[in-house]
Parts: sequence; structure tokens; C-alpha cells
Amino acid sequence: MKKLLSLVLALLMVCAAVSALAEGEIKIGQVDFAAHGTHCFAVITAVVQDDVIVAAKIDEFQFMGDREDLAAIGVPNAELASEAFSVKDADGNITTKLGSKRVNSDLYSLNMQRAGSTVQIAANYDYIEAYATGKTIAELEAATADVESAAFVDVVTGATTADTLGYVKGIIAAAKAASNETGTYTFYNKTGEVVKELYLVDNLTGEKGVNYAVNGFAADAKMVVTRTITAEEKAAGYSMTVAFKTEGGYEGTFPTLHIEVAPITLLAADALTGATQISFFAPAE
Repeated sequence: MKKLLSLVLALLMVCAAVSALAEGEIKIGQVDFAAHGTHCFAVITAVVQDDVIVAAKIDEFQFMGDREDLAAIGVPNAELASEAFSVKDADGNITTKLGSKRVNSDLYSLNMQRAGSTVQIAANYDYIEAYATGKTIAELEAATADVESAAFVDVVTGATTADTLGYVKGIIAAAKAASNETGTYTFYNKTGEVVKELYLVDNLTGEKGVNYAVNGFAADAKMVVTRTITAEEKAAGYSMTVAFKTEGGYEGTFPTLHIEVAPITLLAADALTGATQISFFAPAE
């Protein structure tokens, strides 16, 4: 009977945990981050629910060469002749290649051992990820505020890398990126002309950004554009102005585009039904 009662209680606890997990939306954020030195970059991912980091993953990339009996493993395409991800000597032999530190943990950790480390780089990442998991973004920000890198190493159980603080700050950045929002806009050119200018102007800063029609947006063509903003920008009332201009000089604007998924049809002058040259309906196909 006691075993049955214990089993029932355990199941109730599991159900409660699953129910709690289902309450908040699960979001994923990822950033490229300079967590360590100047010769590598980290790709850091965080899974967030109700501002709590429920999972994190760190990897880091830099150019590496073979050492002793260990060959460096490059990223895909590192062995190609383009040299985009590798460096060759005068004889055409690859000397270094861009690689993942996780994939090359044994190789990279040889350098760390010579510096006195007894914890491999992949294990360091794992310890840092475990430290961040279960904490809120605010808790991590408080823990990393006004602290020196050397002092912070002892905060994370198991981690020995001198830049532990940098990796945790990268997880914070990834966790915040999970709250970014992306708008997707499908533009239809129904002006009857080639559109030569098409901008999404940031109303907060006035920046025009990229000209999406710089190569010519043909009449009756379709173009899909995305725009991503941070939670801070959304809170500040982020909006955009759509502005276009055809090769014949015909222009149109719409001043208050928000982050959303929407069709946007650029109308010809003789097709206007309202005050603007833009319609938020897709044309019949």
C-alpha cells in the first residue's frame, strides 16, 4: 500500500511539473557572441520559458591546425579549394581550418592542459550550461553584474575556463534574443512599373536600411521580406514606414507598419481606393 501511495504521489508530482511546463510559451534564442578572446566566436542557444532558461547550448569556432597525433576536424566545406574556411601554405597544403571546439574538444584541450587546465573545453561548456539552466534572465544578470572574470570562475561549479563570465553573458544574450519578434511581409508589385526603391524605414531612428528593390522589383512580381526586432524595441513602440518609388518616379508610403505577417500590395495610381498607395490584401492570382 505504501509503495502504491508513493507511486501515486510521484505521478502527481510529474503531472504537476508537466502542467507547469505547459503554462508558458517555449521560445528559442540564438546569438553569435564574442565570449572568449579575439580569435574565435561562440554560437550560443537558449531555450526560455517564462523568462526561465530551461536549456542552453554553447559551441565556439576558430581556425585550428593538427597537433601531435590529433587531426583538426573542420566545418563542412573546410577541405574545399575555395579556402573560405581554411588556410593553405605556398604548396597548397591546409595548415589550419575553421572548426568547432566541441567537435575538436580533445585537440583544443591540449592547449588548455599546457596552460594548467584539467577540464576539457566541452566539459567547461557543459558546466556553464548547467549553471544557467533553471535560472531566470534577471538572476543571471544580477549574478554577472559588477564582477571580475577571475572571480566569476569559482561561481560556476566545475568550470575552469577564465572566460566563464563571457559565456554566461552569451547565454543571457541568447535568452533575451528568444523574445525577439519577426515580421514577414509579402510584397506584390501591382504598380505596372519596375519598382527601383523599396524601404522599411525605422520610425524610431529614421534609418532607411536596405533598398530591397535595388536590383529592380519587376511589375507583377512578388517579394518576401522579414524584419526582426528586440523586446526592447517593441516596448518602445517600434513601427516602420513602407516607402517605394518606381522607375517612372511614382511614389507611395504607409507610415505605421508593425511587426506582423502581412501581404502588402503596391498599387498603381489608377487603382487607388483610399488615401494610400498600399493595400494590405494579396491580389487575386
